[in-house]
Amino acid sequence: MGTPKPLLPFDGRTCLMLVTQACRGSRADETVLVLGADADRVRASLMPGEAEALTITMNEHFERGQTSSVKTGLEAASPRSDACLILPVDLPLVTSADLDAVITRFEARPRGRTLFITTHEGRRGHPLLFTSAHRGPILELSDDEALSSYLRLHEGEVDQVPVDNPGVLLAMNTPDEYRAVLAAWRARGDGHPPA
Repeated sequence: MGTPKPLLPFDGRTCLMLVTQACRGSRADETVLVLGADADRVRASLMPGEAEALTITMNEHFERGQTSSVKTGLEAASPRSDACLILPVDLPLVTSADLDAVITRFEARPRGRTLFITTHEGRRGHPLLFTSAHRGPILELSDDEALSSYLRLHEGEVDQVPVDNPGVLLAMNTPDEYRAVLAAWRARGDGHPPA
C-alpha cells in the first residue's frame, strides 16, 4: 500500500481515525486498539486526548496473522464484558450505527445464537460480535488459525444482522481497493475532498 493501512488518508483524516470514531460513537463500553506493525507511527497519529479514551495494547506477534491480534485485544479487554466486537482497521466505512445494530441484535438474546455478523445484500462483512462464551476458545486458537475456520465450526450459532451500509463489506488490501473505498466514502458525503 505504500503506507500502513491505519494511516491511509481520508481527506485530512486517517483510516484509523474513522474506525476509532465509529467504535467510540457506538454503544460499546470499551474500545481496544491493537497495534502491530509501525506501532509508533500509528500511535503518534492519534488525535490529542484520543489515546486516553482507548485501551491500547501491542501485539508483539502481529506477523503471525489477524487471529494473533484478536487474541491480544481479548486479553486487554475487560474480563467482565459479556460480548466483544471485532472491527479490522481496514474497514473505515463501517459506522457506529452498524456496530449498534449488532449490539442490539445480541441484546435481544436470540435462542442458540452467540455469534453475530453484519451482512449486506446477503454477504457477510464486519463487524463480528461474539459472546463471552467464545472468549476462552478463541484465546486457545493458534495465532495463524483463521477466525473464519472457527466460525465455520460454530455455524449453527451464527446470527446474520442485515444492514443497509455496503461499507461493511469494503476492506482495503490493495491500492485499487483503497481508492475505491475513498471514492465510496466521498460519495456518501462523509468526506470533503479538496476543491
